[in-house]
Amino acid sequence: MVEANVPPVEKGSNFRMFLAGFIANLPGLSAGLSFGFSAILIPQLQQPGSQIPVTLEQGSWIASLFVIGDLLGCVVGGPIADRFGRRVAVLLDCLPLTVGWLLTWQAQTLDQLYAARAITGVGIGAGVPIASMYLREISTPELRGQLTIFMPLAANTGNLLMYIFGYLMPWRLTTLPGAFLPLLPIFLVFLLPETPVWLVSRGRRDEAEKTLCSLRGLNPEKVQQELKMMEIMEEEIRGGGDSWKYKLGMLVEKSVLMPMAILLFLFFTQSFSGSNMVGYYTVTILQMAKIPLDENIASILIAAQYLLGYLFSSIFVTRVPRRFLLFGSLLLMGLANVGAGLVLISRRKSEPESSNSSHHMEIIDADQMVGLNDLEVSDIPQPPPPSLTVTDNLLSLVPVFSCILICFGYACGLGPVPWILFGELFPSSVRGSASSITAFLRSITVFLSIKLFPSILRLCDIGGSFLICAFVCFLAIVVSYFVVPETKGMDSKQLENIYRVHPKTYSVVESSEDSSDASATCAPSATSSPSSTSATKETVAEECVVVCVENRCGAVCGRQQLVQSVHSTSSETQVFI
Repeated sequence: MVEANVPPVEKGSNFRMFLAGFIANLPGLSAGLSFGFSAILIPQLQQPGSQIPVTLEQGSWIASLFVIGDLLGCVVGGPIADRFGRRVAVLLDCLPLTVGWLLTWQAQTLDQLYAARAITGVGIGAGVPIASMYLREISTPELRGQLTIFMPLAANTGNLLMYIFGYLMPWRLTTLPGAFLPLLPIFLVFLLPETPVWLVSRGRRDEAEKTLCSLRGLNPEKVQQELKMMEIMEEEIRGGGDSWKYKLGMLVEKSVLMPMAILLFLFFTQSFSGSNMVGYYTVTILQMAKIPLDENIASILIAAQYLLGYLFSSIFVTRVPRRFLLFGSLLLMGLANVGAGLVLISRRKSEPESSNSSHHMEIIDADQMVGLNDLEVSDIPQPPPPSLTVTDNLLSLVPVFSCILICFGYACGLGPVPWILFGELFPSSVRGSASSITAFLRSITVFLSIKLFPSILRLCDIGGSFLICAFVCFLAIVVSYFVVPETKGMDSKQLENIYRVHPKTYSVVESSEDSSDASATCAPSATSSPSSTSATKETVAEECVVVCVENRCGAVCGRQQLVQSVHSTSSETQVFI
């Protein structure tokens, strides 16, 4: 009879990965504050006696001008991360955010506000590719989705905080948290390690090993296999060349163009999925439901739904496939849009025509909620007369619950899943450039949605606009079913092979543990000490892992000491490892 007492395999600690991810996303928290800033700034500037008076048109430029800086930041963010490293890029991204917020704080003219918003936009745009690369390269396949959700979670948290700040204090004071938060990564730089992938690409293997041990909470022997895989992948990249012509050729390959097209489609769906409609008409819908509520409080409540949804998705993203989250989110949002659209159309038909025209502030960002701040009282439909039936009163609540479901559903799937894929799908050889190009194109879709959405509202009215958003959601379910890949649990090599024309195979071959008389390549050594009643045999076994990519192989070996106690009075043998 043989009994083996083998301890469980060490899994290490995830604390350092989560800590590094949190610090790297502090600039994203500042960016989220910027998303909500215009919604609390413009109403205060439009009040009588304002130091910087603005018209509605000028306010719309304040709300959207940061997109211009965002485009520039998207272009430079990825190359900076490739050239100077992910950690240095995170720190450099803090500078335009802090400078932009400080200039906003001290702005005395409208032109100074314009310039400050554009500078802040540079930091927002650069942070998108930088943060996505950093989070992917420090994480394990099991935690990659959870860490990537830090990006939209930080942005929506900042958005919610700005609405709270705007409700409690003047607009100049609300700029100070945005200027302070990006400085924290500089003070906490000793807790922000460089990514092992970038260190390996620069030939700094010892530093990469030390960083891996720190991030995984394991000793050097436990990270050798992961480190060896990084080295083999880097050798493959170098084998293709490092010239700009090679990288340009890589950017037009299917492995880059397909992820780029899928991500742009998902980002477009974000812009026209109904989340913007909620921010645009929150106060109107609450008034129709006879729920009088201050518009600042309404904005806070709606922003809180996004935050709750992202917290929900961060819990389930490691347990549920990405595609399931995406489809469930789109289905929930589509049904909620249908409900809101049909009820609002029926209510419009039952009300007299109004000659007043509505004016609405442009949307700040395609995946950020903006409260309604300039809706005229005359534009808000009057509460239903007391003679309405109970059924009518219940129907008036449908748009309210639809708003909640749209916000929550968006944050559960459609909001985070594209960002998870954004950090996963691009090949490591051109990840920086491809991420920057995609972020740049996404910013263009945001800018177009800002300009197109008011026209859609004028043509189709509020109810028809909700139905258009429902159509977009249902269409996205069909398209996503055929084109969006499932990436949960895939390692880096499997992710890069998804869209390769000729996928590169790799295998891991583990050798069996050898006894003292084995004749293997990695031969163990053994010593024994006899005894009159028992014998104890110590065996040092060397176990090797062979990792092969096509015809190139590498071996990683680790040693284990086995103590075998053999009792002469019994046929039982115990092996302790």
